[in-house]
Amino acid sequence: MTLIDRIEALTERASGLDALDRRRAESAKLQQLLAQARPMNDKLGTEIQQMRLLRDEGINAAPDSISAEAARKTLARLIKRFTENRTADSLTKGRDWKLLDDQAQTAYQELTKALKAAWSQFIATAYTGESPSHLERSLAITDRNLGQLRLYKQTYTQLKGLARSRPQERGDFARARELARQLGEIYQRFDFDVPEAAKQFLQAVADGGADLDLLTEEVRGWLQQKGSSGHYRIVARTDSR
Repeated sequence: MTLIDRIEALTERASGLDALDRRRAESAKLQQLLAQARPMNDKLGTEIQQMRLLRDEGINAAPDSISAEAARKTLARLIKRFTENRTADSLTKGRDWKLLDDQAQTAYQELTKALKAAWSQFIATAYTGESPSHLERSLAITDRNLGQLRLYKQTYTQLKGLARSRPQERGDFARARELARQLGEIYQRFDFDVPEAAKQFLQAVADGGADLDLLTEEVRGWLQQKGSSGHYRIVARTDSR
């Protein structure tokens, strides 16, 4: 090999190494941009899966997001530029790369808010019966009702508690529907057929003691009918009332 041949070979090798270095540098730049974009991509992917889960259950939670539409247009411009020139500079040139991040952040926040609201609304409408506090104000305080009311409160609290964390699978919807069904069954077991006089007597007993004038013939008859007359006894008050 002549000296000229050696020089030409070394020149080609140096040129190849230089091109390799440029490719490595470009790859590093693209990796940095990828690292910037990945967290938001993952977060949006999670919310989109959640939106699909709700949609499969008949719940439309997709917000009418101007930010999401703007982000799609910005992304389309970036894809077009990168297709024409596959370099990191083609992505970061101008304002579009930073603009896309801002738009995606806003779209993510809007989607998250819409998904939370949709799930909370589902829980709120899964059972539309009376709340335990409302029932306590209107329900006669019989042994049967008190037992059912404790179970009603427990089940009602479980159902409403589901709204604190969003669903992860279809089983979460089934759980909510099952709790709502149980509440309906418990409600049917309440005894609402109680005379007003008996309600007043039972409420007074629950408040600490009923005066004898509340124990009318109607009340005694109702207590005997329910088999509850033996649950009460007359005692003298120890205070000055």
